[in-house]
Amino acid sequence: MHILVVSDSHGNTSNLKEAMLRHPEITRVLHCGDGEADIVALSAAYPSVRFDAVRGNCDLGALFPLRRLLRIAGRRIFMTHGHSYGTKYGVELLLERGRKDRADVVLFGHTHRRLIERQDGILLVNPGSIEGRFPARMATYVVLDLGDGVVTAEGYEL
Repeated sequence: MHILVVSDSHGNTSNLKEAMLRHPEITRVLHCGDGEADIVALSAAYPSVRFDAVRGNCDLGALFPLRRLLRIAGRRIFMTHGHSYGTKYGVELLLERGRKDRADVVLFGHTHRRLIERQDGILLVNPGSIEGRFPARMATYVVLDLGDGVVTAEGYEL
């Protein structure tokens, strides 16, 4: 099972659509915040795709939760935007939460910088910003593979 992981779209639905077009096998999208209106718009446009999202620091008045623990294909996936976990200074608080929730994968955004690394048996993934402006100047996203064996993540650029 392949899952599109994005964050920080900040109104750029065209980049979200482009990422989905590049990966027609995607049937699920996980958005790590700062794009609630974008997810609402896309979910109406793509009724066969399941969308899950969390609220980011720019999603004022949002209905999405600050964090979620999902079970997908037998894996435990913790999602948050990251601003309430000090992600601009490190990932220790996220790792602590991941261990507490026995997560296989921890997804977060906020920093606009892509990160894919495994620590303490937990796959940490920040897809970067699908919007692609600050600071990297490049739109990035990740595709998770929840197939047999180890969960893997591959980063892409638009």
